[in-house]
Amino acid sequence: MIHKIKYPIILILITQIVFSQNILKSIVKDENTGFPLTGVNIFIKPIDTGGTTDTTGFAKILNIPDGTFTIIFSYIGYSSYELQLSFPLQNPNEVIAILLTPVTLKLTGITVTITRTNNRIEDSPVRVEVLGREEVDEEIAIRPGNISKLLGETSGIQIQQTSATSGNVSFRLQGLPGKYTQLLKDGFPIYSGFSSGLSLLQIPPLDLEQVEVIKGSSSSLYGGDAIAGIVNLVSKTPNKSPEWTVLLNQTHKGGRDIGTYYSKRNDKVGIALLASMSEQKAFDVNNDNFTDIPQFNQFTFNPKIFFYFNNGTSLIGNIMSSFENREGGDIIAIEKTSDSLHTFIENNKTNRLTSQLKFEKKFPLGNVLTLKNSMNYYKRDFSKNSFNINGTQLSSYSEFSYLMQKALHNTVVGLSFITDNFKQDNNRYGSVMDNSFFTAGVFIQDDWNINNKYTLQTGVRADYHNEYGFFILPRISVLYKLSNRFYIRTGGGFGYKTPTIFIDEVVSKSYDVVLPIPLTVKSESSQSETIDINYNTVIFNDISFTINQAFYYTQLFHAVIPESDSLSNGILVYENASGLIVTKGYDTNVHITRDELGLFVDYSFTHAQKDYDSNKSNLELTPAHKLNITFTFEEEDSWRTGIEAFYTGRQYLIDRSQTRDYWTFGIMVEKIFRHLSVIGNVENVFDVRQTKFEDVVIPPYDNPTFRELWAPLDGIVANIALKIQL
Repeated sequence: MIHKIKYPIILILITQIVFSQNILKSIVKDENTGFPLTGVNIFIKPIDTGGTTDTTGFAKILNIPDGTFTIIFSYIGYSSYELQLSFPLQNPNEVIAILLTPVTLKLTGITVTITRTNNRIEDSPVRVEVLGREEVDEEIAIRPGNISKLLGETSGIQIQQTSATSGNVSFRLQGLPGKYTQLLKDGFPIYSGFSSGLSLLQIPPLDLEQVEVIKGSSSSLYGGDAIAGIVNLVSKTPNKSPEWTVLLNQTHKGGRDIGTYYSKRNDKVGIALLASMSEQKAFDVNNDNFTDIPQFNQFTFNPKIFFYFNNGTSLIGNIMSSFENREGGDIIAIEKTSDSLHTFIENNKTNRLTSQLKFEKKFPLGNVLTLKNSMNYYKRDFSKNSFNINGTQLSSYSEFSYLMQKALHNTVVGLSFITDNFKQDNNRYGSVMDNSFFTAGVFIQDDWNINNKYTLQTGVRADYHNEYGFFILPRISVLYKLSNRFYIRTGGGFGYKTPTIFIDEVVSKSYDVVLPIPLTVKSESSQSETIDINYNTVIFNDISFTINQAFYYTQLFHAVIPESDSLSNGILVYENASGLIVTKGYDTNVHITRDELGLFVDYSFTHAQKDYDSNKSNLELTPAHKLNITFTFEEEDSWRTGIEAFYTGRQYLIDRSQTRDYWTFGIMVEKIFRHLSVIGNVENVFDVRQTKFEDVVIPPYDNPTFRELWAPLDGIVANIALKIQL
């Protein structure tokens, strides 16, 4: 009886198994070309089965049980695609078509905000270079107190130290001095004039999402100060999943950083909070009793609140406060053991308070109304021996813009209004640096997607400055896509800058030998052209290769320069140059990645020439050759390491002598745990310093002068950091 029952049960079970086995038929093609893809991997989770496509892009996978599964399609050089299916299928004979998107530029998918049209980087007619969140996170652990290291990693940007005592730095684009580059935070130009002096050393990067860079005259976008280009620091925005990062850092030369960032949002309200504290002990690297690394204490507090009224309307507000006390000079005097020979101290006390408010309304057809306002209070007290100067800057930026999106056009129109008032409290020459000005501007920009190959961007800006009059600034750029892997961009524009004494030369002279700008001095203006060619591909089926080749040419008219006679008399008096300053050159960026390995090579050639000089000499402190090489290895969610090499070519000094060239090297290792990362880093491994080649401090030591700075002063610096992420 048992045998009679057993055989029918086995037969039923076999029948059920046979009939519960399903088949998946699919065909996989390139999304852009429609060509079939051979060898695409298909994996079904969690049953660990799959297959690959044949030469026609077709694949058939058998013996799939009933149930709901995630199917993953992956192929070298393409973005992976996930599909969830329930078996049995409603139509078992259906052939499911899958389109895979080619992996193009490393930054594909990143939206850039600096051009106001919020387009993807590969679709922008204007060349925008971006340091994404991954690169930002890597650099934060190396120097979490400020953004100088972060910007120094960007191709074509030269970080230049301008003061041997305060450690002040500026950054150059296309070989031009720092005063010609406009620094923005979330599209707000709040770091200019008197407040620009120590800005790079007072902006902690812990809340940054990405850094956007446009090289070349860009005043048509945001007004003056953008002759060399624009750098926009883009902050993170909160997500519904909370983010909390705590970073602790210690260097072997007495530097310490503590920072935290927290953000979270719900349907209606979001918050973000940045708090950062940095301190550094006075450090004399070369034992000449003068600081090569100044002593400072710095604190930043930046709360931000987000209101989401509905899916298309938001209001963002924040107040950032920053306080710093910085001392450099004779280290014996700083340590309070001074005598009649050791008295020189340079002290900077700065307070910054900035508010930002942004209202955005998105309409059903894609149009966007944006209102922005920022107010900036900046107070700086500078003293050196018996000399003292302090002053207060009050500045504001307001903007109205309206983005209209139609079938082939993205057009933005807007108005802006900028004020800047500086009041000097005291000065040995009297109140000669006081200023009060406003700039009113109107702008329009249009991105015309002519077809799938051509995009044309045209724009014009008209500014009125209450002291220097009207400026008309047209701009045009063209993007031509030969394919999704090869495109060319070219464009040009005009720029201007109104004269100011708050520039690098003033910092190096410590303010005490500077006379006001003469009324006869004109505003500076420029025009520039750029072209770049980008190609990316996959070689040997698993190596991603990208190359970008960019060329630029800029002419600067009426450059405001120190009078040569005044320099010989030990003071600074400004005039307009009698001829042009011309910068031209090219950037070559090569990125090669294979699985966990990455190689990044950036080479910049710059020829900056003073045509007004009878000898047509080169612009000072502008290396013709710069080379950055970075090699990385990363095992995801486990550890990563990077080795960096930086070459800086010879530079000309004011006396037309040339410096030597030099290499610096760095190495970083990060071990990643679930919520904790441990980072070890060594910068300038071989301790390259200008003080190894010459004395920077020139006696007498109670009232010294300093040589032009063209190489590092701090030498080798090792640090260890702990990053906690919850």
